[in-house]
Parts: sequence; structure tokens; C-alpha cells
Amino acid sequence: MQSIGLSKYRGIATSLAVVCLASGSYSVIDRVANALSIDSISRAIYENTRILENLLRRYRDSGGKQGICEEKFESGGRELTRVRVILDGEEYVVDGYLADNEQVRAFLEDASRDVRLARSVASYAMSMVASCLSAASRRSA
Repeated sequence: MQSIGLSKYRGIATSLAVVCLASGSYSVIDRVANALSIDSISRAIYENTRILENLLRRYRDSGGKQGICEEKFESGGRELTRVRVILDGEEYVVDGYLADNEQVRAFLEDASRDVRLARSVASYAMSMVASCLSAASRRSA
């Protein structure tokens, strides 16, 4: 069996995880994980992208008090990216970056050939959510 190479889809997984954290709902990730066809995957990614756009706009319009933003930072001499989720006084940080149009296109094309890819990316996204929530609970303890 061939390896999937999930790192190629980190932006997709991060985008799914950010929407999950911001909305408090696993709905979109669940829809991707349980999709039986590319049509279901496409609709879930479309919805996720609309929510992301709204969260990015909210961040801009609120002066950084609500929504999401990508941040570049340096660690160990390397430039990395993370996404901050700020809503109702809660803040989460997801290590990763939001998917761009090319990554979304490539993911949809690859998932159309094998829907199991979408399930794997959804699992990756859920692990990001769990890791983020775990880190947040350690910070508040």
C-alpha cells in the first residue's frame, strides 16, 4: 500500500481544525471523514472555506479581537506559521497554515481519485484540534 504523504495536506487539515475550534462544532470534519463521494467532500470544503473567509473578515473588522489570523514566527532559525483563533475571550493556536487555492484544488483532485484520502486528512485535522485543546488546558491549569 502506498503512503498518503499527509504533510502535503497540512493546510487543508489546519483549515478544518481552525473552523472546528472557532465554531465549537466537529460537523465539517465529520462530513469530510464520513464522505462517500467527492461531491460530499467538495461541499464540506466549500462550507469550510466560507466559514474561514468570515472568520478572517471578523478578525480584520474587530481590530484583532475576534476571528482568526495567520502569524509568521521564528523558531530554531526557521520561519514557521501558526493560526490564532480568538473568540469570546478564548484563544487557541494551531501550528500550521491555512490552505491556499492551489492546495484546495490539489486536495479535491486527489480525493476524487480516492476518498480515503479525505478520511485521513480529517483524522489529521482532529489530531490538531485535540493537540490544541490539550495545550490550551495546560496553559490555563
